[in-house]
Amino acid sequence: MRGWVWAAGLLLAPLAWADQVPPRYAEHDRVLTEPQAVIQQVRQQLDRDEALDPARERDALWWMGTAGINIGDDAALAEATLRLDSLSHAHHDAAAAAAAGFLRARHLLESGGQGGLAEALRAAAQVQDTHDDALAAWATFQLCDAYTMDENAEGAVPVCLRAETAYRRLADSWGMAETENNLGINYASQQRIDDAVAMYQRSRQHFSALGADAWAASVGDNLARVELQRGRPAAALALSQESLAQEEASGRVTDALLSRANIARTYAALGQPEEALRRISGTVEDARRAGKDGLLPDLLQTRSEMAEQAKHYRQALADAREVIGLISARRTPASRTAEATLEARYAERERELRIRELERENRLKDLALKAAQAEAARRDEAQRRQELSSRMSWLVAAAMLVVALLLYLLLSNQRRHAAALREQALRDPLTGVDNRRAFLEQASALVAHRPPAGVPAHVLMLIDFDHFKRINDGAGHPQGDRVLVEVSAFLRETVGPQGQVSRIGGEEFAVLCPTLGAEAGMRLAESLRAGVAALPLPAEAGAGHITVSIGVALFDAARHRDLDGWMRAADAALYSAKSFGRDRVVASTLVG
Repeated sequence: MRGWVWAAGLLLAPLAWADQVPPRYAEHDRVLTEPQAVIQQVRQQLDRDEALDPARERDALWWMGTAGINIGDDAALAEATLRLDSLSHAHHDAAAAAAAGFLRARHLLESGGQGGLAEALRAAAQVQDTHDDALAAWATFQLCDAYTMDENAEGAVPVCLRAETAYRRLADSWGMAETENNLGINYASQQRIDDAVAMYQRSRQHFSALGADAWAASVGDNLARVELQRGRPAAALALSQESLAQEEASGRVTDALLSRANIARTYAALGQPEEALRRISGTVEDARRAGKDGLLPDLLQTRSEMAEQAKHYRQALADAREVIGLISARRTPASRTAEATLEARYAERERELRIRELERENRLKDLALKAAQAEAARRDEAQRRQELSSRMSWLVAAAMLVVALLLYLLLSNQRRHAAALREQALRDPLTGVDNRRAFLEQASALVAHRPPAGVPAHVLMLIDFDHFKRINDGAGHPQGDRVLVEVSAFLRETVGPQGQVSRIGGEEFAVLCPTLGAEAGMRLAESLRAGVAALPLPAEAGAGHITVSIGVALFDAARHRDLDGWMRAADAALYSAKSFGRDRVVASTLVG
């Protein structure tokens, strides 16, 4: 399913008006309906006007790069990003730097290269401190879009909801429509089918109201995949065919491939497995020729399922193996660590900005409190000087005291809210254990203060649930969350004062034990593994028990020069535990 990188936020003056679409959104529509014309027009404009205003040049290059991505024109994309980088350096333009970064991120995510999400996080950080509401909304949407393309619904949903709120405040219908489409994609991946349908329908209504029929049709293709899940293949086929016709007419390679894949899925649902397999095979090969490697895992997984349905088991097995290889190559431990670090920095900065905003509000309220107190004193003195009646004096003084008390209570509430935010920043909201940020702070402190000679080494355990997806897919995410809560409570109780339990990913936990040593560390890890396997699960979870795989790494200053090296060692041990059959503990021998 498709998300879009072109959001409404940087537009200052459109290059041309599209029919029916309001001038404010003309270029948003043209990058989808006339991408080749947009590229040609921008090039002519840049060549003709050497003194183009930097802000308009930035916008024009953004549309050029976006159109280049839509039709696979790598030359246009490269020209746009290079000129945006040059514009950023020449004018210290953070928005131009962010635009170049988001274009590169989109290209990496579509082509299957590593680092697409990390590039988007770096781009968002470029304008994180902006006071321009439209620019902030645009950047938040770009990050929402990158998470969506990376198929990271857990990370995407909160960012997309922030973007939707920002666009609603700006009364930006186009931005709301794009964000609703992305929310639909992420809700669908979380099996929140009713929520996904509602978002897709709202997005289509917004685009239709703006006269953007091509955009409404593209959202319709996303809706088609959900319609298949609801058992409505005829409706799904009509939506995908309508979208495909417009995509092929405008030369949008990626969107056309996705529509063709949805059509193949529809034929499979209609009981025509051979026709479905023929269509998806052609789509896979066209994606390879177009260099859209980022689409291959989903396309190959679909073909594997269709081949199995058509009883072509050798093809099904080959495709399944290729999917595993592609995902492993894209999601290496190093890339996951880099993305997690950038994500933690971005989230921490967001919280810091919010806390700073609350502190500014607190200072204003504190000044207002002092002003009210001074005003109360002045009025009281004035009343005495003017020898007004004591009744009136008491009434005025009492009113001012009430105002002062209300301001004091409001200030106290704001301070408590700021303290709660700081506490929430270090806690996982589902399980109550420490989150990734708390883990990184503690681990970094241990690396910086290494134990002296003779003192047992620090121990790091990475714990990952085995076959956890079966619970989510079989019993639903609420039951999966319930299992996470029960297991995390057991881990925290068993580890006790020996160390710190943190949730660092969806079903991935870390245990950090300062100066525990190898022997005690392995005993504790085995106790955790055996204890989890023995935990009775709720009947609603659909499984009698759950197991975990554990990778253990001792911190060795000579071998692990920094936290990244230590985590790679533990991650390699965890990978070995998974490879050797799961439900086991493996100690690392990896040199950092």
